Order: sequence, then structure tokens, then C-alpha cells
Amino acid sequence: MVIPTGGMGATFRWVRDLWLAMGGGGFPGPAGSIGGVLGNVYYVDGLAGNNANLGTKNNPWQTVAYALTQCTNDNDDYIIVKDCWNEATPIDINVTRVHILGVSSNPARRYCTMTATGDTAIFTISAACNYAEIAGFELGGGATHAAIENVGGTPMGMIIHDCIFGSTFSMDTPQDGIRIGANATAMRIFNCRFYGTGGMAEGTITRDGIRFAGAGNTLGGELEGNYFLGCPGVAINLQRADGMIVKDNVIACDADTQGSAITLAANATGCLVVENKALFGEQTAGMANNPYLDQAAAQSNHWTNNYKGNTLVDPA
Repeated sequence: MVIPTGGMGATFRWVRDLWLAMGGGGFPGPAGSIGGVLGNVYYVDGLAGNNANLGTKNNPWQTVAYALTQCTNDNDDYIIVKDCWNEATPIDINVTRVHILGVSSNPARRYCTMTATGDTAIFTISAACNYAEIAGFELGGGATHAAIENVGGTPMGMIIHDCIFGSTFSMDTPQDGIRIGANATAMRIFNCRFYGTGGMAEGTITRDGIRFAGAGNTLGGELEGNYFLGCPGVAINLQRADGMIVKDNVIACDADTQGSAITLAANATGCLVVENKALFGEQTAGMANNPYLDQAAAQSNHWTNNYKGNTLVDPA
């Protein structure tokens, strides 16, 4: 089955059309989703909804947190979020195979915006949300937290895609975009944008775009086709990882600093880093320092076709 490209709108139209064509029967999930057949579909509108409602399109609930309490593990339930600007955070995603998809109620914004209500993450993840999907959000986060973060347990098979991290529209200053502080297995992060404060008037991330800093092994996973602009720390910082694929990411570095685009620390091994592009400033050959850094033992990781400006370069 061919699934459309072209953003969340195309995906949702594809879902609607296929649903109608099959008479409302089950069907495989939209782009990025994991599994089986469509479960229940619930709607959230933080402005017009009420948790005493039915959770339908015309009678939505008010909060994502409440919608999660109505979902069932492994049922491929969908939560369609029209607005959730003022919802209390953090929101703990504690249902397996749940799909949380944002659709902006503001015609001037592409995605549904969420802001932290304190120094917290927006979403927290753990093994309780194995195979969950998050897409279609513009996320802030607390000053010492990430927008999406894992602080315990090992989420498996999660997908995060088509999100914006660190936009000034959220009015937050998250430390990181996505932070895996404990562990994660086979996580896929693709087609997301990460905006840092360095040189970016619209950016608010104060450290790393994606930071894998867990104490255990982070097994497998893909970081593919993401965009990073001006993250003051490291765009992709893998302090610990095993078998991660890092491919086709475009990184505008905050400074001409070694390792500012992609850093693999000593405990990052078995990774494949291919076809990434890093740049700084207006000149294609203007970087004196290598934006790629591999601190693991020799031959622990595999690098090819990565660019510094328009020049192919091996990691430092």
C-alpha cells in the first residue's frame, strides 16, 4: 500500500478516504504508525472541549491526559488533538500502541502548539508507551527539561515524526528537543525540526536537539531526515547508543565547534552515520573545525558520505 507524502494534511486525507472506501472497517495506520488496524478515534480540543463530553469530533474532550485514560493498550487507538495550549504538563504517555496526532486550530500554524506549564517536559515516555506515535506538534518544554523525555524504563519501537521543537511560538526555553535520559530501543525520529537559540530569532532550545544520554544501552533506532538550526550544544548527541542509524540530517551549527553537528561518545558503538550535511555561516567551506566527532574506540562505528559544507569529511 502506498502512503502519501506531503505532511500531516495529506496523511489525514489519506486516512479519511481509505476509511470511507472500506466502509469504516479496519486498515493499516497512516505514515509512521506501527500496526495492525485502527482502534478507537478520540478528539481533544483544549479550547472548546470538556472531559465530560463523548470524545467525538463534534463533542471533544479537553485534555490529552484524559484521552489517554480512555485508550487501551495495544489497541492502536488514535487521539486527534486540535488544541491543547494550556494543558498541565508533563503528560505521561502510559498506553502502548497509542497514536497522538496534532492538527492545528490556527490557520497560521502548521502544527498543534503545546507549551509547558512549569519546568517540566511536555511528554514523558517509558516502557508504558511501547510502539506509541507522536506527530504533528510544535513543542516547547521547561528550562531544565526536554519537550519529550524518557527518565526511566525502556520505551520500545516509538515513532516521533513531523514535529517542531523549540519554536518561539511555544514561548518556552526547553533545554533539549528530545532527551533519552534512561534508555530506548528501536526508536525512530524523522522529519522533525529543532530550533536552537544560537543565531536563530525563532529558536528556543538551549542545548541539544536530540540527546541520548542513558545509562543503559540504547539499542537500534533511526534518526533520519531531521533539520537542526542553531542548537547551542550538539544537534545529535549520542552519549550512549548501539546500532543507531543516523542518516540524511541537515544541521546548521550554532558555532564553528568540533562535534557540534553529531557527536558519538565513547559508549556509542555499532552506529551507521551516513549522508548527513553540516554547515555554519554563509560560506560553504567556512568551517575550520570538524562538526563530526567520534570518541569511541577505532572501528566501533561506521561513517560515510557526510559533508562539512560542500566537502566530504571523516569524523574527528
